[in-house]
Amino acid sequence: MDAAFSAEQEEIRRTLRDLLAQRCGPDDVKAAVRTPAGHDTALWAVLAGQLGLPGLALPEAYGGVGCAVADLAVVGEELGRVLAPSPLFATAVLAAPLVLALGTGEQRAALLPR
Repeated sequence: MDAAFSAEQEEIRRTLRDLLAQRCGPDDVKAAVRTPAGHDTALWAVLAGQLGLPGLALPEAYGGVGCAVADLAVVGEELGRVLAPSPLFATAVLAAPLVLALGTGEQRAALLPR
């Protein structure tokens, strides 16, 4: 078994590492967690809106990318490396898989694409 990351996963890692190096210095993280939202909303707009990270491991039928969970693990590793203040874990790792697994078709259609 080859446990090495794929070229695509390494590209995800490089893209995030570059972005987070610019946006998640210690002072940035401290300031973000002190906001009413508890995270950097501008960073979240990039992670969710432009990069589509919350839908990375969701099926394409629900607006996701359909990648493997390992791809999401790479993202989590990079966000954790800089202690990035974002709701990615709550959305992509906790909520979305539960809705996908236990939600009705109507709930999946209404919640997952968002």
